[in-house]
Amino acid sequence: MKPKIIAACEAFSLGQSAKALPQIADEAEWHIVGDHIIVGKAGIEATCKEAEAEGNPNFKNMRTIEGKFHVIVEGNDLDSDIHYCDIYTIEEDTIYEITSYCLARQEDEFGEEEGEADAADS
Repeated sequence: MKPKIIAACEAFSLGQSAKALPQIADEAEWHIVGDHIIVGKAGIEATCKEAEAEGNPNFKNMRTIEGKFHVIVEGNDLDSDIHYCDIYTIEEDTIYEITSYCLARQEDEFGEEEGEADAADS
């Protein structure tokens, strides 16, 4: 996998879409799991611009995994307890599909984060 495509994937995961857009196919799809699918580079660009208008996220990529046809980027939002995993499908040095998973720590019925109540019971 070429460093240029890996850098594009990592930039996209950080919320820096302008650095990734040249590597995204016109017919690309972005699957935001549990939410919706954005079809086409123009739709992806518009969605990213809307998000960027709200401010720059404080994301940090923690791990990048390279495969023959995929790049996987895992990270988290440093301002909250939200973790992400983006899977990029690559063909001919172009991103054709992005699948994004986003996980947040669950709170129990009393508003405590999982694990806090268990620690308090000990």
